Amino acid sequence: MKNLFQAMSPLFLALTAGQLPALAKAAEWAVWQSEPFPFSICYPADVFQQRRVSDTGHAIALESRDSAQLIAGSIDYTRETLAEPLRIEQERLTHVALIARGENWFVVSGTRVDQALYTKAVRVGDRLIALRFRYPESLAAKYAPIVERVAECLKVPEDAY
Repeated sequence: MKNLFQAMSPLFLALTAGQLPALAKAAEWAVWQSEPFPFSICYPADVFQQRRVSDTGHAIALESRDSAQLIAGSIDYTRETLAEPLRIEQERLTHVALIARGENWFVVSGTRVDQALYTKAVRVGDRLIALRFRYPESLAAKYAPIVERVAECLKVPEDAY
């Protein structure tokens, strides 16, 4: 699964010309674990200094000083397919760069005006776990490698895929 996202992601393609910036490789990444729901994410704590966790522990919103935003959460989802949330994510974009999907997951990335957007969602039983990353397109060199690492470290139960 990890190799699929790397091979298909336009963000990864931007990195193939050189080394990952030190920020994306840094060991000072924090891990946030949802207590009531089966998922966790990692993020660079020094970049995302503003953190808000929902009262129920089902979601976290992280913001940087330069207006990047990472939101991860879990919601009840009992529909048979992921067609509706995939459609909604596509409609948020003015330019779609990537759509990848499987039976229980999808990834959508692209731009909307001057913002780069990336969404990864995974169905786990009757829940939909998703992360959304938004940052100014002008800061792609800084955030593209961070998006790659965040997407790779989304942890859900092994049987989700």
